[in-house]
Order: sequence, then C-alpha cells, then structure tokens
Amino acid sequence: MKKNKISILNILLFAILAIYSISMIFPMFWALITSVKEQYDFLDNVLGLPVKVITENFATVIKYFEVPAQQGDVQVFHGFWQMFLNTILYVGGCSLTATLIPCITAYATAKFPQKKMSSIIYGIVIVTMMIPIVGSYPAEIDMLQKLGLYNTLVGTWIQKANFLGMYFLVFHAAFKALAKDYSEAAEIDGASEFTVMTRIMLPLVRNAFFTVFLVKFVEFWNDYQMPLLYLPSRPTLSFGLYYISNNTANMISTVPMRMAGCIIILIPIVVIFTIFSDKLMGNITLGGVKG
Repeated sequence: MKKNKISILNILLFAILAIYSISMIFPMFWALITSVKEQYDFLDNVLGLPVKVITENFATVIKYFEVPAQQGDVQVFHGFWQMFLNTILYVGGCSLTATLIPCITAYATAKFPQKKMSSIIYGIVIVTMMIPIVGSYPAEIDMLQKLGLYNTLVGTWIQKANFLGMYFLVFHAAFKALAKDYSEAAEIDGASEFTVMTRIMLPLVRNAFFTVFLVKFVEFWNDYQMPLLYLPSRPTLSFGLYYISNNTANMISTVPMRMAGCIIILIPIVVIFTIFSDKLMGNITLGGVKG
C-alpha cells in the first residue's frame, strides 16, 4: 500500500489557500464583533473583542436607517422596511429576467444550430464578452427617459432582459448535453415547439436555471450602482449602505452602526445560501437518456 507523500508544492498550496481563507473570513468576523460594540469601545479596541455586547445596535440601525429620495419636486425619506421592499422588487425582477432570457435564447440556438441566426447570436455573445463596453450610462439613461422607463422598476427589469454574458453559454451547454430523444418523443406525440420548451426542456435544466437565478440574486442584492443611477426614487438596502458610509449626519454613521447594517443586510443572503447550498454547489449540467 502506497503512502501519500507530502511534497513542498502541497505544503505551499496549503499555505496559500489557508492565507486566502483567513483573508476572507477575518473581515466578516471583524464586522460581526464590531457591530456589537459601543463607539468608545471600538475607538479604544479596534481589533479586539467587545467589552460589552450591544445587541441594541441592530434595532437602532433598523429604526434610523433612512435615505432621502427625490419624488418629483418633493424629497421624501425611505426607511429600512421601504428599502427592503424596494430591494425585493428590484432584485427579484432583475434576477428573473436576467436568467429567463439567456435560458430561452440558449435553448433556441441549441435547438436549431443549423440556422444562421443561431450562429450570429452565439457570435455576438462571444464578441461582447471579449470587448469591454464603457461609457454607455449616459446613453442608457437618455434612452430610458425618452421611453418613459427611467426611474421605474419595469425599466430596470427590461435592462437586465438580455442574453449576453457567461450564463448564456452555461444554458447553451446544458441544452446541448440533453439527448434529442426527449424533444423528438414529444414532437411525435404532437407537442408544439412551445410545449416542448416549457414542459420538457426547461424542467430538465431546472437545476441550472435555479443555480443561475440564485447567483444573479446575490449579485443584484449587493448592487448599489444601478439603483443609484436608474432608480433614484426607489433606494435599495445596498444603496442605503452606500449612502450612510458617505454620510456622517445621523446617529448610525459610526463604524459599529455601519457594520451592524452590513450584518443585517447580509443575513438574507446567508439564509438563502444555507438553504440552497446544495443547488449552488452541485452539478448544473444534465444529459443522457437512461436505457
């Protein structure tokens, strides 16, 4: 029986991974212990454990966490729960359109590879992934304003309803891996293309769909830039964190309070990851017909 030898390379890789893991875990741990400190405790002991755990910080953040927003000629303030609702609507809608559109487009190109348009769409995806697109924000805002979609949730959902990006390739590979027996059997029984897609093919890639949806959900949950630019009257929680991090005019502008806000906003993502970790970490490809 051979014994596994520990080489210098293995030790080096382990050390690098250990340092990387610590660099990822320590900031979260520091944010957690800082969020339950009083301000004077934080100033006296930045890196140490709290002298007294102040759990009231979280309730204070929820109570005083508010962001000004312009609605017409009137400035109104959005509190925590209003921003939470804005976040759910923004994140849920954008995640759905950003997942559904590339999935359907990928199905069409994988289903009809002989069509010229399929090759064109595939080529557009590859080219746009290689060429950086910069300086498009002013043009997008101007276009949305002329269409009456600026500063609306529907406008942001439509903006994310495109097939460009890596996840088109993920869905394309998933559909290509499926045996044609599935669709051919349904077509022989008289099923239409729409029925084949919605009742046969899409359910077969539901793991990939759900995984991409969760990844996009986390991405949009942490996004403050798009609400800042396109939803000025509907601030989200991430934008709220950005606002209080650059504002010292209220009682939650201290570092412990800001960290408490970060922990509160992190909790839904941690819960989602804990519940659906098997979906995120599992295989997102399917294929083959059992004999």
